[in-house]
Amino acid sequence: MSLEDNKNVIRQFMKVGDVETRDLQAIWDSFTPDCEFPTLALRAGIPNFGVENYKTFLLAYFEALPDATFTPDDLVAEGDQVWAHITIRGTHEGDLRGIPATHRPVEYTQLGMYTIRDGKIASARAVFDDVTLLRQIGVNI
Repeated sequence: MSLEDNKNVIRQFMKVGDVETRDLQAIWDSFTPDCEFPTLALRAGIPNFGVENYKTFLLAYFEALPDATFTPDDLVAEGDQVWAHITIRGTHEGDLRGIPATHRPVEYTQLGMYTIRDGKIASARAVFDDVTLLRQIGVNI
């Protein structure tokens, strides 16, 4: 696959996650069966975080921010990897990390590094701007 093809895998992944075009099956189909999520494994305190774990994580996330949108602001590809700077927007309408809904709008960033294999995401590492997110929903940090 070309570098542009690899970027398009990430663009499509973001598009099928957006509230207006959300397609859970297309999200799940974005990953190889053995896809790993190392940064989410660290966050969850477990050794392996696979697609099934990600499904649980993302469904809870969509309950917390049901109108979430994901804008890939910058994508940089090299080899089989795509680096992404993403802006996430939504409204806090459900429990998010133990914080009940505040109905406040949020806008924060994510930096992700994705490994692409055979047109699918084989590894996803992401760092979220948790400080900005939590401040926007009223947490004093």
